[in-house]
Amino acid sequence: MRVFAVALTLVWTASSVLASETLQLDGLTPKVDPKATLPACANIPYDKGNCVRALACLGNEGVYFDGQAHGWDTGIVIGFLDDGTACQGNWVAGGPQTPGRANLICENGVEANVLYHTLDNETGTVIGSGSDSLGREITVWSGEKVLQFLTGPDDDTPVLPCGPAPIPIS
Repeated sequence: MRVFAVALTLVWTASSVLASETLQLDGLTPKVDPKATLPACANIPYDKGNCVRALACLGNEGVYFDGQAHGWDTGIVIGFLDDGTACQGNWVAGGPQTPGRANLICENGVEANVLYHTLDNETGTVIGSGSDSLGREITVWSGEKVLQFLTGPDDDTPVLPCGPAPIPIS
């Protein structure tokens, strides 16, 4: 009986130690969604605290950017590529007859430059195009209602047209 009590104590001690440890295996540990690290974002027209969603396709192989544009008339862009690579940059609005400009630099060294046209100033809705340092064409969309803009008439799911198959986005 004494051996059983000692064995039971060892099993209980080992299980409590293991329960407090988190097992992490390369390739099997769940990753945190990088978008969850972005600050709260709210469309506040004519205010420097304004923020709208910003999305872009880099080339046609399924690479995309998902982030935010902050500011009014000028500001910053922050977000992540689809593989989790962080990117940041700046943007400045154009005038009535001139396009706005944005640039982006990612942690993996990719740089992008975009010219964009404002479709609706109040909602921050813009569409733009440009290229990155790898020679890929870029298409950009942003605005409070960008997901509605990327939703087709026959489907309720917004998609990015970044490759051979549309990429669902939420």
